[in-house]
Amino acid sequence: MKENQLLWIKKTIIIFFIGALVGFLYEVIFYYFTENRLNNAGILYGPWLPIYGTGAILISLIPLKIKKNPFLLFTFCMITTGLLEYIIGYIDLYIFNTKLWDYSGLFLNMDGFVCLRSVLTFALGGLFLVYVIEPFLEKILKNTKYKKYLNYLITTLTILFIIDIIVSNLLHRTPFLY
Repeated sequence: MKENQLLWIKKTIIIFFIGALVGFLYEVIFYYFTENRLNNAGILYGPWLPIYGTGAILISLIPLKIKKNPFLLFTFCMITTGLLEYIIGYIDLYIFNTKLWDYSGLFLNMDGFVCLRSVLTFALGGLFLVYVIEPFLEKILKNTKYKKYLNYLITTLTILFIIDIIVSNLLHRTPFLY
């Protein structure tokens, strides 16, 4: 495998985990301030929400030409994350018979799966990902003195994530066994 391909795979994995972790922290903080409770709103036990990680990957795949225009990028982030949230919400409800979130009653919601607040928040996060996190990550990935540590980090996070998926499925936290 070529070095560029390997760097792209590492970057994608790290972006997934950054998005999943930031999404988890966002949800915990959001619920704490809006409902005065600590809550793991995810389908896994670990401190990550895969839908946010998937959204981060999709945003990172937006073409460079679009990324150069902040307004266009913001719009694409809204559309991308809104579609992802709608599709996952629909699958969650109509295939797994669960509803992990419900935006019913919020401004401009679509079937309770997506609302204006959520896509605006995710679009802002997308700008931060593209303009702050990705350039920083590029520097780290190209610096050979961090290579060994990044490999350990990626391997450890991936193993923990796979174990979490297995345990969550065995203990029926995820909808995949219903």
